[in-house]
Amino acid sequence: MLFIFAHITVNAVGDVMLGSITPRRRIPPDSGRVFVESVKDYLSGAHVVFGNLEGTFIKKGMRPVKCSEASRRAGRCYEFGMPHYLAWSLKAMGFNVMSLDNNHSLDYGWKAYRFTHRLLDSLGIRPVGKKEYVIFDVDSIRVAVVSFGFGGTSWHIRDVEKAKEIVRELDEKADIVIVSFHGGAEGRGARHTRDRTERFYGENRGNVVRFARGVVDAGADLVIGHGPHVLRAIELYKGRLIAYSLGNFLTYGNISIRGYGGITAILSVVLDREGKFVSGRIIPFVQRPPGVPVYDPKGRGIKAIKELTESDFPNTAVVIEEDGRIRLAE
Repeated sequence: MLFIFAHITVNAVGDVMLGSITPRRRIPPDSGRVFVESVKDYLSGAHVVFGNLEGTFIKKGMRPVKCSEASRRAGRCYEFGMPHYLAWSLKAMGFNVMSLDNNHSLDYGWKAYRFTHRLLDSLGIRPVGKKEYVIFDVDSIRVAVVSFGFGGTSWHIRDVEKAKEIVRELDEKADIVIVSFHGGAEGRGARHTRDRTERFYGENRGNVVRFARGVVDAGADLVIGHGPHVLRAIELYKGRLIAYSLGNFLTYGNISIRGYGGITAILSVVLDREGKFVSGRIIPFVQRPPGVPVYDPKGRGIKAIKELTESDFPNTAVVIEEDGRIRLAE
């Protein structure tokens, strides 16, 4: 008898940066084994295990190209180049889909970007790059994952009509459409989600509420946000779950993990065959300096998302329990 899945499970996190040689050389001493030992039991095992790769893998001879020398010396610009030998740890942690659409994916230029794309693919991790999508099967369920960003080389989140057009096309090809976006302002002051355009350093980083609801209107079933470097609220919109930012999950060395920047979580979601939200769970983590995610028995990630959701989307149709369970409101 053929067994057909009645649902699909997704484990998603925010920014992942395994260690970089720039702007300061901060590399894990054990090729990333510490990350695997810390998170594998919590992260792996879902049909889709997703993260945003904040940076690019590099090999000998590759040089950063994003920042000017003046901005590098002043410490105003960051370029993240991860040694290629760290990539294995992503697979070992359980990741099988990674977004490459963010403001650090071209830090070492297109050559390193393409190298990263090929490297992930060789490991069996589906790279979702700039102006790209992937489609794959989970048993009898066809899943599409597509990425959006705020740079000139991305499908831009401020162009909501274009985003809706892309998602409508994917909705014709797949049973479930997962949308990833990198957008919104950054830092402690950007924890709240508002229905308005957000800017950071003068850059238009989109109206994330308008974008997320727009792609759901067009057929998206799960929307996963990252970019603000802090956790944000979740929202159930037309039966589909939106996570407005999953913060910094694993950012070793060169990204601040002080305060809210180090409080993080795994979002675990169950969707039915049509993409509707069934249930979920927030698994709380915190980053231990210089950037190793560890399970947080204090549940600070749960508390943060719960409080922000109740504040920013008080009428949304999901309830976050104290233990992290996410259920439909009665």
